[in-house]
Amino acid sequence: MRKAQNRCRFATLAAAGLAAFFCLVPSPGRAAEKITVRTDFTPAGTHAALHLALVKGWFKDAGLDVDLQDGKGSINTIQLVGAGEVDIGQLSVGMVPIAQQAGMKVMSIAGFARRGDLAVLVPERSSIRTAQDLRGKRIVLFSASPWIPFINPFLKAAGMTRNDVKLIFVDPSAMYPTYASDKADAVMTLAPFAMPILAKMMPSRPIIAADYGIAFPGLGLVAREDTLEKRPTTVAKVVAATIRAWGYIYAGHEDEAVQDILKDRPDAKLDPAILKGQIIAYKDYLNTPNTVGKPIGWQSEADWAAAIKTMVEAGVIKPGHKPDDFYTNAFMPKS
Repeated sequence: MRKAQNRCRFATLAAAGLAAFFCLVPSPGRAAEKITVRTDFTPAGTHAALHLALVKGWFKDAGLDVDLQDGKGSINTIQLVGAGEVDIGQLSVGMVPIAQQAGMKVMSIAGFARRGDLAVLVPERSSIRTAQDLRGKRIVLFSASPWIPFINPFLKAAGMTRNDVKLIFVDPSAMYPTYASDKADAVMTLAPFAMPILAKMMPSRPIIAADYGIAFPGLGLVAREDTLEKRPTTVAKVVAATIRAWGYIYAGHEDEAVQDILKDRPDAKLDPAILKGQIIAYKDYLNTPNTVGKPIGWQSEADWAAAIKTMVEAGVIKPGHKPDDFYTNAFMPKS
């Protein structure tokens, strides 16, 4: 009952918030509303829309003072959102059901990489071609990876258990160097994020988790339910500006997006080629068959149903959930 009531309340509040967003002209001298947005990792092409909207002043134009923070993994970021220490997180939104299971009242409010991006990367020169070929191999990852809940079901689909592989847990900053220096045979990561990083160090190919029954929505925005209830106009503004930015980027402004990331993080020592590679790679992950023709950010009930099935079978959430327990399209801009 509470979920149904929340869905109606979100829809009503979001409608008011969206109307305010499109009608509001910030008054001169009016203080901008502060809001924190935290990513899942250090600056990358996956965060291009947020940096672009910040640099171009689109958030400011909407009356927002956005504190854009760099994250330390999807799990860490969603924990901070769930604890109320961050207002909105950009992360793998498939973490939402797991977070709710742990008692966090969070919702997915926009989906960008709607095709699952979880993958195991192996060297192109390697003889490893399938998940079954990982038997006896060393696989590196970090403890806050979105992969964590799905390791067992992925291995089970390949006829293995954790005893059949050697999992190496390292700090996120050490993950790719460990793999590229041949101290691991494979790396569990997000394919379109990692492959441009590894292009020079260790050219790699992906073993896609979705091919082994792992349905897991990718990159998107997450917020607490009470944030959606108390600050619907603010949430609507963030969602609209971010969606606008992704649309602008994929309309042929990838290079401009790279430059805006560099402007926003001038001391981060970022590689423009990697940033552009990530932006381009994620374009192939924007859609599933269920979202074709839908606007960027819109989430599919069928995709979430598949994700729930995966998580229930993996034992990471209890049965009995419906897709709209975990996501809402109520904050999508109205065309």
